[in-house]
Amino acid sequence: MAKVTPISLVANLSGKLSQNDDTYFATNRQTGRVRAVRMKNGTIFVPTPAQLEAQAKFSLRARNTSAWLSANAPTDELPKGTELFQKVLAAYKAQHKIGTIFGYVASRMNDDGTFSIG
Repeated sequence: MAKVTPISLVANLSGKLSQNDDTYFATNRQTGRVRAVRMKNGTIFVPTPAQLEAQAKFSLRARNTSAWLSANAPTDELPKGTELFQKVLAAYKAQHKIGTIFGYVASRMNDDGTFSIG
């Protein structure tokens, strides 16, 4: 029997190609063996009310953060941004836990759209 060596595109696949795809690829990285499985009846995910509430809360916080950053971030008129943005940026640079300014502002954002520094 002939030995098949998959091309790099197929060898690096793992998971589904798209959300609605019913073919799942699994690659054993040690042996290079690729397996493809076709799922007939995929699970239908119905979120619980608690998950819907958390999703709405997260999307509201992300929208508020994006709006705040676009209003206060550096522009042509204010190359360093507003004074409040400079304070937030200094507080962000002083810490090492959160990796992006968006994540830092979102972590400090309250439910009403305001946030606290420090």
